Amino acid sequence: MPKTALLFAAAVAVASGGPAAAQRNPPPTFNPDVFVAARQASLDMSSVVMGSMRDAMKAGQEAKTQGYVATGLAKWSKVLPTLFVAGSGIGEATIQTQAKPVIWTDRAGFEQAAANYAAATAKLVDLAKANDTEGFKAQLAEVSRKCDACHAVYKAGPQGPPK
Repeated sequence: MPKTALLFAAAVAVASGGPAAAQRNPPPTFNPDVFVAARQASLDMSSVVMGSMRDAMKAGQEAKTQGYVATGLAKWSKVLPTLFVAGSGIGEATIQTQAKPVIWTDRAGFEQAAANYAAATAKLVDLAKANDTEGFKAQLAEVSRKCDACHAVYKAGPQGPPK
């Protein structure tokens, strides 16, 4: 579990460049590949984190054991929409992306879907803090539904790993 949390934290740090990066280096020229790579890596890691939490629940762990990881996921959920910068869509990056153009043409809808996901992850954190294991399990399923709802509209191609 700590390895998963560490990987997740590293992805968030890489995606944001870390606070010191802005102080050391001048802003780079816009490169859509950086945004595509950051969101793909962080989405993959969020999938690993979700699987890890599901496995922990299946193994009979208490919700409170997942508080740190759930908090990391909730923090990342707030950053996620910022990784979908205009100019980083299909045909704008050399890295293949599955982000549909509707992300940028229906930005309000995308932002709402991201906010729904963030709210679901925040509730997951609250349930972990309260050590409400049954509620945590149910909310974990709700977080997955929020992922799926967003992917159904805004992601082309495969819809993620099996659950």
